[in-house]
Amino acid sequence: MLQDCLRYRSLIRNLVLKDLKLKYRGSVLGVVWSLLRPLLLILVYTVAFKYVVRIRMENYAFFLLTGLLPWNFFSGAAMASTEAVRDNANLIRKIYFPRAILPMATVIFNFAQFLLALAVFLPLFFLWGAPAVSATLLCFPLVLMLHFLFTVGTALILSAVTSSFRDVSHLTEVGLVLLFWVTPIIYPVSMVPEAYQGLMKANPLAAFSITYQDILFFGRFPDLWVQLALVGWTLSVFWAGYRLFKWYEPFLAELV
Repeated sequence: MLQDCLRYRSLIRNLVLKDLKLKYRGSVLGVVWSLLRPLLLILVYTVAFKYVVRIRMENYAFFLLTGLLPWNFFSGAAMASTEAVRDNANLIRKIYFPRAILPMATVIFNFAQFLLALAVFLPLFFLWGAPAVSATLLCFPLVLMLHFLFTVGTALILSAVTSSFRDVSHLTEVGLVLLFWVTPIIYPVSMVPEAYQGLMKANPLAAFSITYQDILFFGRFPDLWVQLALVGWTLSVFWAGYRLFKWYEPFLAELV
């Protein structure tokens, strides 16, 4: 897959640019909208959970940032991947290229927006008195890589299955809403009753959310179980996505 990505990098670049142009076509602010959305969510959740629900936590807005930005990347890429193959049906029927490039391009597009948001928001929060990040920041690139690969695996699965079952797109939309609330994004995992913490930790997205919060907000290394969960889930989902998509690939032109 890496060889295919390098060989067809021009196609990937054009697909990403196409998505960028389509998303912001006719928009005055353009790519700034990708920054305004997480900013608005942070403001809304800060007011709702800090001043209404009254969660006792200093720098709660920064805590939200460390969970919301990774979630927006994953959810955006997962939702877009359900249409990645179907929306390019004409391209699939006309020329040959590795079909996995299509969901890969959607992930790269959302990952680029994720990195842009990190580059803008993190320095601002540090300047405004957010908790200082320690040496744990050195783990950040590795976590980003694992998160990217996990999302690629998820996108491969969703894009392949949606080519046969159109309802997967709607199920994904509903499933993402449910996943958001059972993932410790707007609340720390310590607030969950101990009897349910084990069930929540079975959620792979919880491992990513906790890791981002640990290394960016709390300035500590995640627990061993979290580290093992990150690696285990990433390898499993990426391998499953790769194998499933390879099985579907010869039939995609007929299915779409």
